[in-house]
Amino acid sequence: RLLIWCLPRENFGWVMAGVSYEPARGQTLCICSGYQPAENFSIQQVDNTIIAAAQNAVVLASEGVLSEDGFVMMKTSVAQSATSFTLDAVKGLPEPREAFGFGLTLEIIVHAECKQFFMRSFVNLNKYDGVRALHTQLSTMEFLEAHFDKRKDISLSPFPFSQSNVPGYGAQNVANMVSFLGSMAGNMIASSIPGGLCTGSGNVQGGAAERLLFRFNRIPAGITYRQLEAAAGKAKEELGLQYFASTVNFQSPGKTNVGLAVSRTLEEVRTPEGRSRCLTMPPGAPPPVDDPVHIGSLYNSLFYNNYGRHNPRIAATVVDFSWDWTGCDARFAPIIVACSIQGRLFFQFSSAAEAWASVEQHFQELGQPVQSYVRPFLSNGESA
Repeated sequence: RLLIWCLPRENFGWVMAGVSYEPARGQTLCICSGYQPAENFSIQQVDNTIIAAAQNAVVLASEGVLSEDGFVMMKTSVAQSATSFTLDAVKGLPEPREAFGFGLTLEIIVHAECKQFFMRSFVNLNKYDGVRALHTQLSTMEFLEAHFDKRKDISLSPFPFSQSNVPGYGAQNVANMVSFLGSMAGNMIASSIPGGLCTGSGNVQGGAAERLLFRFNRIPAGITYRQLEAAAGKAKEELGLQYFASTVNFQSPGKTNVGLAVSRTLEEVRTPEGRSRCLTMPPGAPPPVDDPVHIGSLYNSLFYNNYGRHNPRIAATVVDFSWDWTGCDARFAPIIVACSIQGRLFFQFSSAAEAWASVEQHFQELGQPVQSYVRPFLSNGESA
């Protein structure tokens, strides 16, 4: 009875597997990465024929997850000032029309005066997840380098996570779900309330407040992944939150989704066995980011996205990375994203302003952050 009351079928995809939201408003990620290519590589030489070959190679290497009718790749040239050709500027460009017709889009975004370039993906969470999008970008770079090196054998790196990441969803996981939902019962909040429940702004009426987003993309050498986790733990403690709500990757033919593991510490979810024990919401599409039930269910959690370690076989240097859940406002739980690419760490934190003011002290050793922004919901009206 509690589940029926808290999580009606039309509201919670993580529990009600197979639920689809059309269009994907509130269920779209924007994943971006930046590349400084090797000296002998010119992105300007990449034409539509090469793009088509790269798309085909990535689909074939995806073990049945990607398909030609679900994934599309393209190249976009921009004419803005070269000095303003940055990841955050690229993220905000109008989305392509294809973002409304494909589960995963990948744009290679170039500037005629710049050797550096970016990749941007829009991900419909009903079909794919953000780690798959990042891996697809890195795989595309692998293919492009191999193509221009004229290698006969173009083999792409395998996806770092598989279905074995979570052995299954059993009685213990159902018990986890019941316990977690019991702790949040009665904490559904109206969509008009700005500020997350953990920020002290839950009683303020009016439009949803803007969310702050800070990206740490120049983390000093010597900082370890464990130190990122420690900083996340301090932030959770500072905000008085009880749980980490961590994403767990899970794939099957034609689809990659995430489950949700709920734990008191990040140590509990470092191993496949630990993630299995803590898995609370089974793999599936998450509900829209602005769904009141979704917001209410995470009122006492720090949402932690561990994108893991990625070591693509490329000569280019990955110089930037960004994760963005489009349309996420200040009511949603604080979000941390941690990722390692080529041994380089990337970390970001987003939340209501009050939460950021409380925790920024714990991130000082990570260097000076870039203040970014949350991209608005996709809109057919602004499509290129």
